[in-house]
Amino acid sequence: MTALRSSLSGLLFLSLCCAQSTSISLTGSATLGPAPNSKYNFTGSGGGTLTPGGAVQFAIDVIGTGDDNCNDNIEAPLTITAANGDKLMLTVLVPHTSGTTFSGSFAITGGTGQYAGKGGSGTVTFALTSPPPNIAVMVTLTGNLTSQVTPNPSINPSGVVPVGHSRSAIQPGSWISVYGKNLATSTTVWDGQSAGIPTTLGGLTATINGKAAYFWFTSPGQINLQAPDDSLRGCANVTINTPNGPVSTQVQLAEAAPSLNLLDAKYPAAVIPTPNGGGAYAGGKYDLAGPAGRFSYSTRPVKKGETVVLYGVGFGPTVPAVPAGKAFTGAAPVDTSFPVQVLLNNNPAPASFVGLVGAGLFQINLVVPQNAISGDNVLRVVTPGAGGSTQDGIYLTVQ
Repeated sequence: MTALRSSLSGLLFLSLCCAQSTSISLTGSATLGPAPNSKYNFTGSGGGTLTPGGAVQFAIDVIGTGDDNCNDNIEAPLTITAANGDKLMLTVLVPHTSGTTFSGSFAITGGTGQYAGKGGSGTVTFALTSPPPNIAVMVTLTGNLTSQVTPNPSINPSGVVPVGHSRSAIQPGSWISVYGKNLATSTTVWDGQSAGIPTTLGGLTATINGKAAYFWFTSPGQINLQAPDDSLRGCANVTINTPNGPVSTQVQLAEAAPSLNLLDAKYPAAVIPTPNGGGAYAGGKYDLAGPAGRFSYSTRPVKKGETVVLYGVGFGPTVPAVPAGKAFTGAAPVDTSFPVQVLLNNNPAPASFVGLVGAGLFQINLVVPQNAISGDNVLRVVTPGAGGSTQDGIYLTVQ
């Protein structure tokens, strides 16, 4: 089963990410003309260069103008659109003054994409190059996005869960996900090469009940880590130290918190060993279970009487105990004091093996019973002694 385990280990850790940028340098042009209630008014559009960590093109679109009601300044709200479609909102304040060159100011008031929630201010220079009523103006704006340059990190409510599950309880030593915002500045994945799982990755560290956790994956919205070993059962503090500052929450530490590895939201990552060498994977060693044709890769229903292998996390303590944070190969069965039960359509499906086969990775071997129905069978794995259950709405397809 070693080849099968290594082939499926990547199914644990998936995420999305996005880049952020905080510097700005603008150069552009616009046209000024008279307006009934103000000295000058933006009436046209212009082009130039927007530099948010790299030069891109932008367009100035005038979306409205007016007096500031306190003096003769003109407030010209502008939308600057970067080449990727992100928008920066700013208001240019044009003073009533004489001469051919004069200065004003601008205020950044947010935007969309990488500019969402950003703010800042700077100066603007007007160089009059033609007489009224159409005054061509060269506008130069420089400054920094100062609001939320270091965005505050946050963890979602009930955002600490077993990998693949939504239940807010975890097992010490198990792989878990932390969901939130601004948890990292980029996406980083552990290369798997070191003897031990790292306690720092992408500039992040974490503790659970004061003990260091072990990282596999970091991104702005999701972190995957292995919880440290702990004898505590009950509420524990979780602290993530991010490049954007620390953030904390709490989670329940339980004897077990089972979660199955999944191919999608409905079907598990289940392997069908093929001793006859006719499998689709690993040189004929196994097939993947699932409805035929559902995925872009090969899957098939498992037959009654065939062995199927499930993978997951959080199925309870093992004998011998396997320490968190270290590489592991072998087999460590679950402690019989905390039994694990597999159910197909609420009928027991006895497992021949349940235990750890890798760092934090459990394997379950069972023979599909003859009372399984043809088609999708509701699949649940429960840990009665710890009150845990795998995800709802998961099915094993049987032929």
